[in-house]
Amino acid sequence: MDAFEAIKATFFQECDELLAELESKLMLLEQGQTDLETINAVFRAVHSVKGGAGAFGLEALVRFAHVFETLMDELRAGRKPCDTVTIKTLLRASDVLADHIQAAQGLAPPVDEERSAGLVHELELLTHGGEAPPVVEDDEDDFGFVPMAFDVPLDEPLPSLGEPEAVAAEAQTGWRILFKPHGRMYGSANEAGLLLRELGRLGPITVSVDDSALPTLDVLVAEDGYLTWTIDLTAAIEEKVVREVFDFVEADCDLTISPLGGGSEPVPVFEEEPPAVLPASDELDIAALLAKAAG
Repeated sequence: MDAFEAIKATFFQECDELLAELESKLMLLEQGQTDLETINAVFRAVHSVKGGAGAFGLEALVRFAHVFETLMDELRAGRKPCDTVTIKTLLRASDVLADHIQAAQGLAPPVDEERSAGLVHELELLTHGGEAPPVVEDDEDDFGFVPMAFDVPLDEPLPSLGEPEAVAAEAQTGWRILFKPHGRMYGSANEAGLLLRELGRLGPITVSVDDSALPTLDVLVAEDGYLTWTIDLTAAIEEKVVREVFDFVEADCDLTISPLGGGSEPVPVFEEEPPAVLPASDELDIAALLAKAAG
């Protein structure tokens, strides 16, 4: 088994633990224990499944977990009450999530699309307060772009897209993430590589690693964390979106997220027209030089 398949196998082992945690917390919700800690535990379990599934390209699992996670986000933010109907729907959703994991692992046939889609619709209705979510028209692409026809007179200049400096600054919008895993993060079957892949789904990333704390082999402890990762993410997204990637490991690492810089130093701008001739200094007498040349 190569390294990638070994990590994938570890992910599915972790999924078994996450499903057990999910079921136990949902049972607490059913018993009336609807406190924020229990709701957050359900959210983290689903979020962890989604993050790992995304790293391995398990799109069907990612899509279902995303809808599940979105409803849980409404519950933990207090925008949606955790009522009986919602809890019963979450219990059925956990069963379908388990089926998606089994199918992705190759231990069961693909999940019945009609059953999965029906539950997705129920979750979305609860998320949107009983209203159907926005429907994407057939002629839109995955990014919601709709082609539009318009006339541009050829004898008129095209509209400006803005000053080059402004465009360059906008292009550099993003976040710098400093990430140092602790040994216990690896002990809980989490992997830095999977987190980096999940960040890569948010936008272009540049990654560097500081290995200066890495000891020699004779004193190295394989279970400890020695590396510090610096990730520059170029994407116009909110900080909370970046932080959600680390939601289920934040207690097991040192994490700092700060805005990326806005580009190079500004170019000085004259408030008035610059003088055509620089003033003469004490060291260089221009008039004397001209008189000498004329003589």
